[in-house]
Amino acid sequence: MSTQSAMSLTAVLPLPAPAAGTKKTAIGGLSLTGIWLFIASILVVCSGFPSLRPQIGGLLLHPYLVPIALAFPLVTMARIGEFPFRVLAALVVFTAMYSFSAINGGSLAFGEIFKTASSVVSIATVALLVRRRGDMVAGALGLSIAVAILAVNGLKDPTEGGVEAIQGANKNSYSLFALPAILMSGYIALRMKTVPIVVKSILVASTLPALAAIFMSGNRSGYVGAVLVGLMLFWDRRGKGLLLVGAISAAVAFWIVQYGSTKVLDEKLHETVSGYHGDRVRRDIIYACLNIGLENPIIGISPQILPFEIGRRLSVAHQYSVLEAHNIFAHLFAASGLLCLGALFVVGWTMYAWKPRAGGKLGGKDDPLRDAVRLMRMMVILWFVRGNFTRDILFNPSFNIGLGLAIGLCMLAEVARQERAASNGDLLPTASTR
Repeated sequence: MSTQSAMSLTAVLPLPAPAAGTKKTAIGGLSLTGIWLFIASILVVCSGFPSLRPQIGGLLLHPYLVPIALAFPLVTMARIGEFPFRVLAALVVFTAMYSFSAINGGSLAFGEIFKTASSVVSIATVALLVRRRGDMVAGALGLSIAVAILAVNGLKDPTEGGVEAIQGANKNSYSLFALPAILMSGYIALRMKTVPIVVKSILVASTLPALAAIFMSGNRSGYVGAVLVGLMLFWDRRGKGLLLVGAISAAVAFWIVQYGSTKVLDEKLHETVSGYHGDRVRRDIIYACLNIGLENPIIGISPQILPFEIGRRLSVAHQYSVLEAHNIFAHLFAASGLLCLGALFVVGWTMYAWKPRAGGKLGGKDDPLRDAVRLMRMMVILWFVRGNFTRDILFNPSFNIGLGLAIGLCMLAEVARQERAASNGDLLPTASTR
């Protein structure tokens, strides 16, 4: 990050002065951990190139995990008490249940356990690295630049089947990386008033190649995710959401028509309307997962056995020997059982229905926590909608970073909320006063 950009970010969201005799926590601006977040986030670009991902124990490591792993013990010792207990407990329980189901398959599925644990560690570490508002912006900025670089790399050499922004991956992969960055870019541009215009401009500009790459690929789930993000950002009481979404949509559409190609998009829309063999396969996979889950309702059949069992059941109809679930909820129900699936929903609910740390409910428009919770809810909705089309969302770097940044912003808003109440001489409602 340039020195000028770092200095610009230090102005982010200053807080009102506290009352005399109280100690004000520095929440606005940028800290060293924000620079670390920027580095970790921009390393997501390496995930698009297999040659840049080191192989460890048969797994291709996402490079962003290196700075995350280095920071984890330090931030855990320093700030773990600040992490929302309900969210942490739900994440730990889910990880334990999923890991147990991975042992149930007769052989230890080390890869599944490692990837799941890494995702939870990433979410928690990113959240704890957010010490000031500018840190969250820096993390989102790094991620947005990373996905924009991947998009530009794919757009300059499109294939017959569309844009391939993630090398060696299926056509659905890029939108998993891009959607959280697009959502956070729009949120920051609309809701964080004191973020410098140069930073907002970079964030918005980064969404243009990302959206072009999504709509020039054959990824219909990416289309759904992009439209969902647009709808969530669309509504703004001052019309800014309408203006931003409309301007970005017009710019992307113009570029695709003038310089890109609508061939793949047209084909996918036609296939969706007229019927598509892949849709029938996905439908049959979900039915197979439902039956497998009902036969193994407690701990499932295990993640490592599930693809082979799906393939066996559908081998006559579709001639596949191994099939992934292509749906995180179907995957968890069949592979890990109803309890593990329920644990995932608890994780989502603890994030979505964020409860103020001091008790009570969210206040009006002046409550600093209100906008932070709005981002948290949009990120959870996006995760659950996009998760209906892939199980890999459980391990995706961008969604892990996005959820972590949203949690970190909520944690900061909790502090700002308490300081604002102290500066105004107000008493926050607690559980005992509700």
